[in-house]
Amino acid sequence: MRNSRHHSTMQPPPRPRFLLATLILALLLGGCSSTKIKQSWEAEDIDEPPAKRILLVAMVKDPVTRRFFEQHFVEEAHRKGVDVIPSSDYSPNATDHDEKEEIVKLVKETGVDGVLLAQIKGVDKEYKNVPNRLDWYPDAFSGMYFYDYYYTSYRAIYRPGYIGSDNYFTMHFRYFSVHSEKMLWAGNTITKNPRSVVGTIEQIADEVLSDLTGSSLVNAKGFIQRKLDQGDAN
Repeated sequence: MRNSRHHSTMQPPPRPRFLLATLILALLLGGCSSTKIKQSWEAEDIDEPPAKRILLVAMVKDPVTRRFFEQHFVEEAHRKGVDVIPSSDYSPNATDHDEKEEIVKLVKETGVDGVLLAQIKGVDKEYKNVPNRLDWYPDAFSGMYFYDYYYTSYRAIYRPGYIGSDNYFTMHFRYFSVHSEKMLWAGNTITKNPRSVVGTIEQIADEVLSDLTGSSLVNAKGFIQRKLDQGDAN
């Protein structure tokens, strides 16, 4: 893996079906939301053109969570010009394609060049100690002269220390070529202190797709071209 960054794991991740509840109830606490690709890997000697259309498969059993994630990921992909389609539009339930024959059929029906698998790994909490703090402010008025000011005491404001925490939401992504059936790219995202569910999904999509398009594995204008072709057809 490349771009490896330190990150502590303290608790086992929650089950994927509780994605929405976990983010809303546990992660809307302080700090600025930021998403990064913690680790990524790319196959060598790739001998195929960039994918024009990608099938997104969120490996989540709960159908509501799965559709919610896929729809918002796809919307962000289209804004970036990447032609991604959600698997939930074709197979509402995760068990609809738990056999190889069913997956092959789904890929053929969608006419995609690549498949992006998304796995929710969960939420970790990292604790930190914020020390005591003492701030000083002068009691003197601005109109006082030096000698009067000199003998004026200072007012101290004491801020007690506390134990804070940061929340880290982690996902794993794996990209496969439909033509060779090989894994061409893998990446793990980490979001620190997510501020909203939709915003977090958009950040994750932006990071993942930027890495894929930057590696020339995916065509960044696929969605735009498809809409133009559909317009010409009409």
